[in-house]
Amino acid sequence: MLADDDLIRAAPQEFSITPDLAMKMIPLFRYWRVSAEWTSREDMLKKISWRDDDGKLQSMPIRPDIIVHIPHTDEHNILVVEAKRIGNKDHAGDIRKLTLLTRKESADPRYHYGYRLGVHLIVDLPNRRIAGNDVYRNGQVEGDLTDLLWKLLH
Repeated sequence: MLADDDLIRAAPQEFSITPDLAMKMIPLFRYWRVSAEWTSREDMLKKISWRDDDGKLQSMPIRPDIIVHIPHTDEHNILVVEAKRIGNKDHAGDIRKLTLLTRKESADPRYHYGYRLGVHLIVDLPNRRIAGNDVYRNGQVEGDLTDLLWKLLH
């Protein structure tokens, strides 16, 4: 993606970058589906749920940037990726999604996904680099995996 001159020159918004990245990921996951902007699960809208400070159940619809999965199963949700361009500092929604999507349990079982890993990428297209990344496992940032991904990307 960072070597794609056409993509760099076009300087597209995030919603155009992530499908391009998803297409490039397909050969790496031969036995899974790599999907961009996947919004449903069976016949339900994809949502996350949590309990607020008062213990009240909250939920909201989501559209993960990229997921690697076998549709119609929870056991094969491998990876969820959220990406932002370097100028976009609004990371709170992505962090909430990655935290909740990678947990082993959910506040509402209907909205449990149990992704094994989540990745938050900060993309600096003009300078052709990944400016930041975090790897989530079990609902929190996993420092060793974050460091490993950083080394692999640089």
